Amino acid sequence: MQPSNSIFNYNGLLRKLISDSNVHSGLRSLIAMSMAFIPVLMFDSIPFFTQDSLHISISLCLGVMASGVVETDDNSRNRRKFVFTIAICFIFASACVELLMPYPFAFALGLFTSSFAFMMLAVLNNHYNRVGFGAILIAIYTMIGYQAQISWYEQPILLSLGALWYGLFSLFWNFYSPYRSLREQLAQLFFALSRYQEQKSALFNEKEGTSKAGIFAVRQQLAIRNIAIMGRLDQCKRIIQSRFQFNQQQPELDKLNYHYFVAEQIHERISASQYLYSQLEKSFRDSQILEGYHQLLLQLGDEYYQIGMAISDKKSYQHSRRLKWTLKALADQLYLLKQKPEVIDNKKALQALQGIYENLEGINTLLLTTQQTDQNEPVMVPVEAESVPTQPAYKQLLAAMTATNPTFKHSLRISIALLVAFFLQNILQLNHGFWILLTVLFVCQPSFSETRKRLVLRSIGTLFGVLLGYPIIMLVGGIIPQIALLVVMAFFFFTYVRTNYGLSIIFMTLFVMFVFNLLNGTGMEVLPYRIGETLLGCLLSVLATSFIFPDWQFQRFPTLVNQLLTLSGRYFKQVTDQYQHGRSENLNYRITRFNTFQSDAQLASAWQSMLFEPDAKQQLKQEVYALVNRCDALVSYIAALASHRHKIDDFEKNIEVQNLINHTGKQLFLACRPEQIDTKKIVETIQELEDYDAHFYGETLLIVEQLRLIAFTAMDIQLILQQIDFDSSK
Repeated sequence: MQPSNSIFNYNGLLRKLISDSNVHSGLRSLIAMSMAFIPVLMFDSIPFFTQDSLHISISLCLGVMASGVVETDDNSRNRRKFVFTIAICFIFASACVELLMPYPFAFALGLFTSSFAFMMLAVLNNHYNRVGFGAILIAIYTMIGYQAQISWYEQPILLSLGALWYGLFSLFWNFYSPYRSLREQLAQLFFALSRYQEQKSALFNEKEGTSKAGIFAVRQQLAIRNIAIMGRLDQCKRIIQSRFQFNQQQPELDKLNYHYFVAEQIHERISASQYLYSQLEKSFRDSQILEGYHQLLLQLGDEYYQIGMAISDKKSYQHSRRLKWTLKALADQLYLLKQKPEVIDNKKALQALQGIYENLEGINTLLLTTQQTDQNEPVMVPVEAESVPTQPAYKQLLAAMTATNPTFKHSLRISIALLVAFFLQNILQLNHGFWILLTVLFVCQPSFSETRKRLVLRSIGTLFGVLLGYPIIMLVGGIIPQIALLVVMAFFFFTYVRTNYGLSIIFMTLFVMFVFNLLNGTGMEVLPYRIGETLLGCLLSVLATSFIFPDWQFQRFPTLVNQLLTLSGRYFKQVTDQYQHGRSENLNYRITRFNTFQSDAQLASAWQSMLFEPDAKQQLKQEVYALVNRCDALVSYIAALASHRHKIDDFEKNIEVQNLINHTGKQLFLACRPEQIDTKKIVETIQELEDYDAHFYGETLLIVEQLRLIAFTAMDIQLILQQIDFDSSK
C-alpha cells in the first residue's frame, strides 16, 4: 500500500524547512524582525530617542532588512568581521544622509561620490561588494524614514543597531550548523548533474537521437545546463575554501569535500563526447543497443539525485542494485553486437560504443566509492587555496580606475543613475521619489541582459504586489495584525529572493505598504506612487546600461574565446601527459579542468545574454553561434580523452600516437592565433589526419579517434575565426 500524497507533501515541506538555506534565511528575518518590535509591545517611548516606540521599531526593522539582503555565507571568523564592518559603514552612510538632506546640492554631491566609492569596493572582493551595496541601501532607507524634527543621530543609530542585531543573531543561528549552506549547494550540484544526465540520455532515444536537428537541440540544452552546473561547482568551491581556511580538522567537512571531489569527476565524464552521435544512430539503428545506453544514462542520473538527497538529509548514500544489473546486461549486449557480421567491420563505431560504456562504468565506480566513503572514515582531498591579493587595497582601487574595468564602469553607471534619480525626485517634487533610487540600485546590473531581466521581474512583481495590497490593507486593521503581516512578508521575501526574484518583489511591495501604513497611515496612498516610480527607476536603469560605458556581449567574445582556447590547450596538455605518466587527480589538473569548464560556461552564458540585447547589438550572430558551438564541442572532446586517460605501455616507442598528440596540440595552439593560419595548410592537415587511423585497433583506436576529433574541431575554429572580424564590427 502506497503512502498518501499528503504524507509525501508533509515530508517534502519538513525537509525544506530543515535543509533549505533560503527558508532558514526567511526564518532568521522573521525572528529578528519580531524581536525588533518588542519596544512596541512594552514601551510607549524610550529614553534618549524622541520618536515613539513604533517608529523606533520600524527603523530597527529596516536595519534588519538591509543586513539580511547583504548577508554573506562565510566562516564564522569572517562573518564576525563582516557584521561589524557593515555596522560601521551603515552608521556612516545613514549619518551623512541625515546631515546633508536639508542641503540638496551638497546631498547630490555626497550621493554621487559615496555611491561611486562604495560600489568600487567590489574590486577588493565580494564581501566588500556587499558592504558597498548595503551602505547605499541603508542610505536610501534613511531617506524613507527621514524626519526633520528629530535628532540627526537617531536613525543612524537605530538602523545600525537593527543591522548589528540581525548579524549577531545570524552568527548564533549558524554556529550549530556551520555546513548547512555547503550541504545545500552540494545537493543542488548533484541535482544539476542529474538534470544534465537526463538531458544527455535523449541523444540515445528514438526521438531526438535520430535526427541532426534533434541532436543539435539537445546539445544546446546541455550547454545551458552546464552553465548551472559550473555555477554550483564554483559556489561549492568558494564555501569549501572559506571553511578550510578557518578549520581544517573537521571530519564532516572532509566528507563534504570528498563529495565535491566526486562531483568534479562525474561532471568531466558526463560532459565527454565520443564519436558523432548521429553516426552511431546510422550504424546501429536496427539494434536495441542504443536504448540500453539511454536507460543506463537515466539510471545514473537518478543515482546523482539520490546522492543529493542523502547529502541534504545528512544520510549515507546507498548504491542501487539495479544499476549493477543494467551495466551487466548492456555489457552482454555489446559483446553480442560485436559478433554480428554486418557490424564487425565498423570498428570505429563499435570502439566508440565501448568507450562510452567504459566511461559510464567509471561513473558507477565513483558512485560505489561514494557509498564506501559515507560509511567509513572520510578521505582527505587537497583544497585549492584562496587567492590572496599581492597589492595593498588602495593600489587595487587605483589600478581599477580605467574605462576598461567592468567594476569602474558599473560604479560610474550606478552613481550617475542615482544622481539623476535624486534630481528627478526634487524637480518633480515626488514625496516618495526614493523608490526611483531603490529601483535603480536593485535593477541596474553590469550587463544589459541582466538589467532587462530584473526590469521585467521587478515591474511585474510590483504590479501584482499593488493589486494584492489594496484588498489586504482594507481588510486588515490594528497595529499588531499589520506588524504580524509585515514580518511574514519579510519571511517570504527572503525565502524567494534568491530563487524567484519576481515573486519576492510582490512580498517586498506588501512589506513597504505595511511600513508606510504603520508610520503614518498612508499605505493605501503610496501604492500608485510605487508603480510609477518603479517604472521610472527601471527606465533610468535601462538608459544607464545602454549609454554609460555599455558592455555589449559581442565585445566580450574575442577575450572569452581566446581565454577558452588557451585553457583548452593547457587542459589537453595535462590530459596527454597522463597517458605517459599515469592517471592522476592532482590539484593542478583539477584547477586546470575547472578553469576550462568555467571558461566554456562563461562563453555560453555570454551567447545566451546576447540574445536579450537589442537586435542592432547582436552582430555576426550566426558566425558567433557557430564559434560558441565548436568551442563547446572542443571541450567535450578533450573531456572524453580525459575520461579514458591511463598510462600507455611503451608510450615512448609509440611514435605515431606521439606525433598525433603533437599535431593536435599544434592545432590548438594555432586556434589561439588565427593570424598565423594558412588555409592551404589546413586542407593538407585534414588529409593527413584522415589517413592516420588505418592500422590502429582497440583502445589505441579510441585515443586516435578522439585526438582526430579534437584536431578537426580546432581547425573548424581556426576557419571560423578567419571569417570573423571582431574589430570592424565594434
